[in-house]
Amino acid sequence: MSNNKDISCSFCGKDRNSVTKLIAGPDVYICNECITLSYNILISPSKKSTTVEQSSGDLPEPNSIYQQLDEYIVGQEYAKEVIAVNAYNHYKRIRRLQGGHKNTIDKTNLLLVGATGTGKTLFARTLAELVDVPFAIADATTLTESGYVGEDVDAVIERLLYTADYDVELAQTGIVYIDEIDKKARSSESNAATRDVSGEGVQQALLRLIEGTNMKVKINRKGTEEHIDFDTTNVMFIMGGAFVGIEDIISKRIDRGSKIGFTAQFAEPHKDDVIEKVSHEDIIRYGLIPEFVGRISTIVPLRELNQDQLVQMMTTSKVSTIRQYKELLAMDGIDIEFGDDYLNTVAALCKDRKLGARGIKSFIEESLINVMYRAPELKKSGIEQIRFDKYPVDDNTSPILINQGGEEIIDREYRKIKRT
Repeated sequence: MSNNKDISCSFCGKDRNSVTKLIAGPDVYICNECITLSYNILISPSKKSTTVEQSSGDLPEPNSIYQQLDEYIVGQEYAKEVIAVNAYNHYKRIRRLQGGHKNTIDKTNLLLVGATGTGKTLFARTLAELVDVPFAIADATTLTESGYVGEDVDAVIERLLYTADYDVELAQTGIVYIDEIDKKARSSESNAATRDVSGEGVQQALLRLIEGTNMKVKINRKGTEEHIDFDTTNVMFIMGGAFVGIEDIISKRIDRGSKIGFTAQFAEPHKDDVIEKVSHEDIIRYGLIPEFVGRISTIVPLRELNQDQLVQMMTTSKVSTIRQYKELLAMDGIDIEFGDDYLNTVAALCKDRKLGARGIKSFIEESLINVMYRAPELKKSGIEQIRFDKYPVDDNTSPILINQGGEEIIDREYRKIKRT
């Protein structure tokens, strides 16, 4: 039998004192490092080390990107067109660089401005899926300058690397979405003598990322700390925010010098008409620093969805919440249907409470919790379909149960979960 001191890995040759574990076979030994390497080779997808140019084939043209976005997002025609063109130009620029051409075209960074529920996050996530690149999302409210309590801005890139399975080349062509960027606006009431590490400080830290820079990213992988060289030149940064109250800033800029005389009267423009005129100047006045705003090539305004569009979002979108719940209940062998009155009530509730599309899931789930809880029992008792003709706004409204024979029964046991 061999002396323990002479035992070494049969693959890499390292002795047992140089590795964490050494596993013995009948005639060979293998260390933990070689096992990890072999595992990564076996599970790595064939497209992992491809670039955008190699993996995407023919890059989707703007009208194709628009049409695919249209399958997920209702309304926002102007925003879809702007985003489609910018995405197309961004990845054309990358291909040009990969072809050895000199960098003469500025990189693309977008700012989505719109109220809650207008589709900012959905736009970014769907776009990344359509062009088939890694995608990472970060909440600006959690970010602070390096060295302070909170999440370092470099963690955004670490997250992008993670979604690309640490393939640096692939991650460098990805999309990063930074939500709630308006929460980092510089406050006019802040003390100039106090360092703003959460607001203006984060904007300064993000500058180098969105304009394109070479950086060292510290990552912790498999229990070891590594530093990876990363170039953000070809990363598309999309930022989003509600920018509550910015309509007042836009209106003041538009009205500046436009009203003549003491008796001049003008009709107040609709909120959506005002937001569509948002400019870089307005964003700076809101509180984002000029250096940061200057790195944003395009501002994309998003209109609030009207009631008809919210209904359309529930019925036709590929990410329809209604479709998701139908699939979940179909797994219990039950079909569920919703009447026009139900859909219109949900849309009206979302509008009244200013939740937009984001509120749809909450209201629908609130009405379905009880029937989903009882779904297995209902199926066993012969129920094949549940129909909500109206949204249960009170205890007097119940769904209809339909059994195997087609008989319609009022669900007397139904109760709506009430929120406090």
